[in-house]
Amino acid sequence: MRGLSRLEFAVAVVLVGVLIAVALPRLASSRVAARQVRLKMLMATTQATANLFHLRCESQPPAPGGLDPACGELPLQGQKVVGIHGWPAASADGIAVAVNSWGDTADIDWRPDRIDGVPALRARLKPTAVAGECEFIYAQAASPGAAPRIELIDATCP
Repeated sequence: MRGLSRLEFAVAVVLVGVLIAVALPRLASSRVAARQVRLKMLMATTQATANLFHLRCESQPPAPGGLDPACGELPLQGQKVVGIHGWPAASADGIAVAVNSWGDTADIDWRPDRIDGVPALRARLKPTAVAGECEFIYAQAASPGAAPRIELIDATCP
């Protein structure tokens, strides 16, 4: 019976080491790409959710004494979502609860902010060892007839 010699075993170990050294950077870059895709999908979900809220708001009957419908609070996916000017508010009980109602968002950190004097929320993917924070900003509608701003912040997402 013949097994591997020490030389053959050493060569096999070296080859496995080289393969791992080549594969690890590719794995890290695919994780970064996956985070970027996750952030863009989250942004698209936020935009779609805001549009859904707005469409439901427009379908509401007008408020008493007013021309616009009363959309201070509307149900989306079984959750009550607070609105401002016909769009979800940039708050924990506004756009954050609306987006969270669509699925698991445990990897997202919602932080209040202000953009040009308007309340906003920063949606950040929690950092990992491979990649830093990836984030975008949702700034609520500044006035009636205006739409919210959703902007990707590329500088923080490698």
